[in-house]
Amino acid sequence: MRPFWKKKTALPEDAAGAPAMDPDLLARQEDEAFIASVLEKRRERETPPDVEPTADPVREEIEWSELDDVYRPKRADVSGFLAALPLKHAPDLRRGSCCCLVRRPAFEKIQEHLRSDTRIELGGLLLGEALYDAERDLYCVVVEEALPAHAGEGTALTFAYTEATWQALSPQLQSAPANWTLLGSYHSHPGMGVFLSSTDMETQRGVFFHDWQIALVIDPVSGAVSFFFGAEGHRCSHWEVI
Repeated sequence: MRPFWKKKTALPEDAAGAPAMDPDLLARQEDEAFIASVLEKRRERETPPDVEPTADPVREEIEWSELDDVYRPKRADVSGFLAALPLKHAPDLRRGSCCCLVRRPAFEKIQEHLRSDTRIELGGLLLGEALYDAERDLYCVVVEEALPAHAGEGTALTFAYTEATWQALSPQLQSAPANWTLLGSYHSHPGMGVFLSSTDMETQRGVFFHDWQIALVIDPVSGAVSFFFGAEGHRCSHWEVI
């Protein structure tokens, strides 16, 4: 599976061969370190000339490189792509929007997982591909697979990924097809309806912030389903099971 994050070093592994930390967290830490180094250089340049440095300055060049295999949505004619599918409803292709397609086996797997316990929130990850139509400035996300986070911690109002969750999910993520990426996540709101809570928005902005990344929310009690996309959690204009 091609990653969607930027990285400069390989992830350390523990004795069991599983990543020792969340790759998303590592990517964010690297981004923060890069930004901090840039700000430090700015401060050095803006220091008045009559202020002597406390130590001899060390010449340092800031380098930033992005791996060639960082995931980027495939450019495509989304309208033509959708026209070739036996869709039940005509898609609403609004400019700047996102439509979501979910393979039936993946959707049934998600439904079965979320209905297994409606007393608490449950969740997992979504894998697949994203298409980008530059002419219409819209995305089409195709969910190929769902990975239930069985080791997560759920309450009546929250769901959290634990270290055990990532240890269990990492081998599945690493064995996914090379053209897939982590599209986003799904979780349940049993009996509460479908929306993104403040905590959900923090997750979307902090982890699944790309315009093509999604959050799937399902109320397994009422059967309501909604997809949201991007850092601001906009509701998808069209979704369908295929």
